[in-house]
Amino acid sequence: MRQTYATLELHGNSRNAEKLGAYIAWLVANDLMSDYQLKVCGADIAMVRMQAMTGPAFLTTVLDGEFKPSQLNDVGQSFSEHYFMTGQYNDDYDSCRYYGDDEWHRFDELSPKISAAFRRWKQPAPKKGMGKIIQFPFGKKK
Repeated sequence: MRQTYATLELHGNSRNAEKLGAYIAWLVANDLMSDYQLKVCGADIAMVRMQAMTGPAFLTTVLDGEFKPSQLNDVGQSFSEHYFMTGQYNDDYDSCRYYGDDEWHRFDELSPKISAAFRRWKQPAPKKGMGKIIQFPFGKKK
């Protein structure tokens, strides 16, 4: 596991405040922050959940511009390793059509995509071709 998943970039072509902030907001909204984060910045987490603070604002002011595994609980870490770190999140973010300044409009478009990826990750599709053999304990011939 890495020490830092991503660091905030505010200027130039590598600007990522909106992209990273939207993902952080989804993690906060879905209770995937660590117990330590909940204890230390619970009021700020509540503000994100109420949409009184945006994901980018939370990232810059509360998380000091760094997205780290230690900020997440075990499920959040595992999912981020699977989804965020493999570039799947970038694909979902890039498929969004909203390019305005309202972070919550962007979040509303992106959130269902992240949630769908999370559900697929939690419940992978069953393998085809594998049947379950059921043996009943009664009716056996001796």
